[in-house]
Amino acid sequence: MVSHGEPSGRILSPLASNLSSNATLTQLLSPVTDSDTNQDVEMTQATTEANSTDGKTACVWVESVESGWHQLKTLYILTYDNRRHDSKKLSKEEIQGYIKNMRAYLLHLLHEVEPKPEFKKLGLDKALAFYLPPEFPPTLARVAPDLSILARQVLEKYESEDWGKDFTTHQGEESEAEDLGSAVATTSTTGRNLSGSRPSTKTVTEDIPLPPVSHPIWGLQGIMHGVARKTTKTGRVVPVLDPRYLSEKCNAKAFGHNGHKPGAWWAYMMAALFHGVHGSPQHGITGHAKFGAYSIVVSANSVYRDLNEDKGTELWYSADKSTENANPTRIETSPETRSLEMSLENGKPVRVLRKAGNTSDARHSPIYPTVGIRYDGLYKVVDQEIDTNKHGGAFKKFQLVRLPDSDNAGVSWEEVQRYPTREQIRQFDKIKDGY
Repeated sequence: MVSHGEPSGRILSPLASNLSSNATLTQLLSPVTDSDTNQDVEMTQATTEANSTDGKTACVWVESVESGWHQLKTLYILTYDNRRHDSKKLSKEEIQGYIKNMRAYLLHLLHEVEPKPEFKKLGLDKALAFYLPPEFPPTLARVAPDLSILARQVLEKYESEDWGKDFTTHQGEESEAEDLGSAVATTSTTGRNLSGSRPSTKTVTEDIPLPPVSHPIWGLQGIMHGVARKTTKTGRVVPVLDPRYLSEKCNAKAFGHNGHKPGAWWAYMMAALFHGVHGSPQHGITGHAKFGAYSIVVSANSVYRDLNEDKGTELWYSADKSTENANPTRIETSPETRSLEMSLENGKPVRVLRKAGNTSDARHSPIYPTVGIRYDGLYKVVDQEIDTNKHGGAFKKFQLVRLPDSDNAGVSWEEVQRYPTREQIRQFDKIKDGY
């Protein structure tokens, strides 16, 4: 019972118009002497997949979308005007550094960032257009043609989703950021700023260590496939998407089971995101205001837990901002709330996931998995009510009822509660050992 929503999934766009439509990236590359800069410019490894050179580490974007927007414009201006303005000539290292940064940034936009209307207001669409023919600077066209391919893919994806208009903004029920412990077993390479002296010395990318493909937990056959480890500035280790497998990431913007069977289990939200069962690593609602909610996460540790009523096969789920509002007559609205309202109206089922909480909490319920995140099946939104929180503020809550077993791949609620298994728990306990 899988029905894809109107928003499209991954877009495999044609190559930039000045490139052969059937050419591979390898065929596109050839040694070149940059006549604009009068210096030998070494080809960087072109790729629309992982931004990795040695197979053991990968360069990932660690700064904001706005910061990357500035760098996109800067690289365009400096390479386009490099011949005419001697004072702005770039060294070979600067060009390669900018290219590496921008490749990481474009991959980040394509696979890890959801479009937002404010990105278009910022002018990201215009900055991306600089990298399409006929604006794409000749220097970059010969040295890194994949930047044009990536820019076109990002632009087409964002435009196909109307820059995120009416999509959920990943607010709503929120769980704590996932933490894999302190940086003992694995530490990332120190983040390096490869952008040269222009426009700033701020670190925008970081090299992270990649899991061995044969690792029993983090490898191709492991429960953490698709996820890697990144060390934060505070020394904590957090899960991130593995850059090598970004093209395998499943689109969560789909109705129905989306290829998963009730009882399916993941160790961390980042893994659930990779497999397309839910569209956010931290927030509780993925949906569209005009089409409905695709999935929700009910967390045992959520700040919304006192407002939710969870009986397993029946659930009252509070809308986003329910704990914050102090106005007794005015209810905050958002794409998240509207997506659940639309699900009530059109009857499309919603994937319901439950996330483990702190087992020392007296309110911990056997309804939730002991560890990790579990897909509990398709539910239907059947009712909505207005309630008040402890501040006296009004909020909406929605009643969801689990569909019959026949609509849940024959898996009963009792069967779902068998997961995670002892073996899955054993593997979960090994995750923090790293790789």
